[in-house]
Amino acid sequence: MLSNLMNKVVGTATAAPYQRRVREWLVACFGEKFADPDQERAARNMEESIELFHAQGKSFEELVALARRVYSRPAGDPQHELGDVMVTLAALAEANGYDLIAAGEEALARNWDRVDAIREKQASKPANTVLPGAREPENNWVPTDAQTASACMSYRHDFGLLEPEERRMTMFKGREWLRAWMREMPKTPALRHVEPPKSA
Repeated sequence: MLSNLMNKVVGTATAAPYQRRVREWLVACFGEKFADPDQERAARNMEESIELFHAQGKSFEELVALARRVYSRPAGDPQHELGDVMVTLAALAEANGYDLIAAGEEALARNWDRVDAIREKQASKPANTVLPGAREPENNWVPTDAQTASACMSYRHDFGLLEPEERRMTMFKGREWLRAWMREMPKTPALRHVEPPKSA
């Protein structure tokens, strides 16, 4: 059985190695520049790993705890870590009764059938990020005076006692900070659905 598994992974006389066949799909789908300098392949691998973690019933809190643990240590050697990924993935499959090789072949076959859809999804990604999703329109929300004054009161408890000129300057800065906050916060994955507060 072990020899059969190894033949499927490294390839046989009739089947090219799996990695080579994945490369053929990558080139067909994205061109020779699929190995981009922004390490999108690493992000896609992480995304799928998280989805598997989620599918196993694990919580977001557990994921965050693991990420903190990993990033508390020095970065490892990519080749070494890649080997560990393969071993632990095979171990997870074995422990849960999954067919790792069959799952990989099925996924590759699905991807060949979805080349156009994958290209379209790739084209819709926001610029300068590996995060998936459609490009989001610029948030041009302008807070009302009441919203700005409320924020200023939270920032400076003596806001109501300020001289008119300083009060106007604080209001101006507060409004700009609120607008900047609303533009930037939705870019954070956990806060992607933040919406401007409703006017009073």
